[in-house]
Amino acid sequence: MKELNDRALVQKVYGGIKKIDSNPTEAQFAERRMSHANEKALIAKLAVEFVEDGDTIFIDASSTTYEFAKVCRGKRNGLHVVTTSLVTALEMIKNPTNTVTIIGGMIRTENMSVIGLTAEKMIGDLHVEKAFISCRAFEPDEGTFETNPSESVIKSSMIENSNKVFLLVDSSKLFKKSTFLTVPTSKINAVITDGKAEELLKSLPDKVEVVHGI
Repeated sequence: MKELNDRALVQKVYGGIKKIDSNPTEAQFAERRMSHANEKALIAKLAVEFVEDGDTIFIDASSTTYEFAKVCRGKRNGLHVVTTSLVTALEMIKNPTNTVTIIGGMIRTENMSVIGLTAEKMIGDLHVEKAFISCRAFEPDEGTFETNPSESVIKSSMIENSNKVFLLVDSSKLFKKSTFLTVPTSKINAVITDGKAEELLKSLPDKVEVVHGI
């Protein structure tokens, strides 16, 4: 164990040892995917019903929309996908009928996304039929919130250039706020979630559809 510890392959912990992941960035994203994993899987299955073969769609960089991309890749063909997520881009090209445009810019390792002025400018020049986004928090009376300012600007730009906006958000993020107000509720067409549907229906404008599962 001493040799392994010296080589930084394991770390001493109370009661034993644990392996140190050699790629902390991948480990961090995998950790986020595991948080509320069942809820995200359910949301992904509900959201794919709003996608048709041949659609032009934007998928943001979040663990929830990554699960959506995995389902989408297997069930829909001929999609034109625009994304700021490295892992989503790699997932979507597994279906050879898809065309994938990945936004250029600076890589944010925390969630394997592309951010920065270059990314913001590129998104401003694109238009899609449908945007599928998630968020750090969602307050129905106001909108979605993010913690990173560049992520916030990028999502704001894309929803302005989308015909329809679908918010994929698990119930742990509902009725909460974070740092940057990003997408006003008035810009959202549907909220796809795993619960709290009755509370959402009372708080959202009539024009916003609520799709949920149990």
